[in-house]
Amino acid sequence: MIDRYAAALIALAYFVCGAVLYLLDLGALVAHDETSVQVRLALLAAVCVPMLLRRSHPLLGLALASVPVAVDFALGMSLPVWIAYGDLLFAAALYGTARTSVFLERAPIAPIAILAVGAGIYTGELRPAVFVAAMGALLISLPVWWARSVRTHRDAAEAERVKAQALAQVAELDRAAAITAERQHLARDLHDIVAGHLSAIAIQSEAALRLRERDPQKAMTVLESVRTNSVEALREMQSMVTLLRSEDTRDDTATAGRLADLSGLVSSAEASGNTVTIDARGLPELDAEVDVTAYRIIQEALTNATKHAPGQPVVVCLAADRRELTIRISNPLGTSIGAIGASPDSDAFPDGEERQGLRNIAERAAAIGGGARSRIVDDQWRTEVHLPLRNGAAR
Repeated sequence: MIDRYAAALIALAYFVCGAVLYLLDLGALVAHDETSVQVRLALLAAVCVPMLLRRSHPLLGLALASVPVAVDFALGMSLPVWIAYGDLLFAAALYGTARTSVFLERAPIAPIAILAVGAGIYTGELRPAVFVAAMGALLISLPVWWARSVRTHRDAAEAERVKAQALAQVAELDRAAAITAERQHLARDLHDIVAGHLSAIAIQSEAALRLRERDPQKAMTVLESVRTNSVEALREMQSMVTLLRSEDTRDDTATAGRLADLSGLVSSAEASGNTVTIDARGLPELDAEVDVTAYRIIQEALTNATKHAPGQPVVVCLAADRRELTIRISNPLGTSIGAIGASPDSDAFPDGEERQGLRNIAERAAAIGGGARSRIVDDQWRTEVHLPLRNGAAR
């Protein structure tokens, strides 16, 4: 409500204050002012009325007020009229366009200087020149300079507000990206832990059922592997839950397997009917991130082999130089792979659950700057992974 009538209240305040100055005979800036109070009040009203446009059309209001100001100047300058006109100059410089603001700042300089010099020459004294220059600076230039300063701070505040909004949007996007990345990370881990162990349990349980009468001893061995997989899956799930509940996130690989634990994966795959050969001669000690990534990739590859090439031999080769760790996993094609329509030139399974494991392998490698590729070569399913060993990854 106040903002709606702010211009009217400002105009009324200027008129009332100016009228008081006139009635107290304090409004004249020149000696021997013979103009009547009624004329001065009329001129003041003519300057105050355009103030109603100070916010919506400041330049028009300034132009309309210039006429009574010129009449006041001809009759002898009076303080209330010029103070009110200064407010219109302030409004035009503040609310007008940037070009108008610059023009109002520069335009009065030359006229004020000319009038000051003219007054000095006309009177032959320095005092009138200084008085004209001081009044021009005080009544005309000062409101404009003040408005320019307010405008500069307002624009700076607006720029900071926009910048803050942009930073808030970037932070929100970063937060959303972090949540998405964490969800993908959890999805990969859950797939590796749950799907891998449950796939092994399912395959081994089926094998145990087939062997229970023909080879009970072998069936018991397979059932022991089933139990081992069950316990291991439960342990890893509990470790993941503990990690998620923990506030210390400095080491998110503490609960994951390492290449030193490959024997458990080999035992599980061999209990499912596959024979696994590991060639890791001369492998250096690896950084935890690379170590865990390599373990998870081999775990997923062995799970895929037991699911899609049961009973086939699997060869896992690991080699490292100063720049990268190379993992090559190969096994003969099984009927499962042929059944889902993989061609000799295909680099992945078709869309579906079969493709999720390969996607996880590729994502895990890419997460640390490496790469992975799976394809059929010479009736062999081959997965080749390259993991970079930079910044002291191999110690």
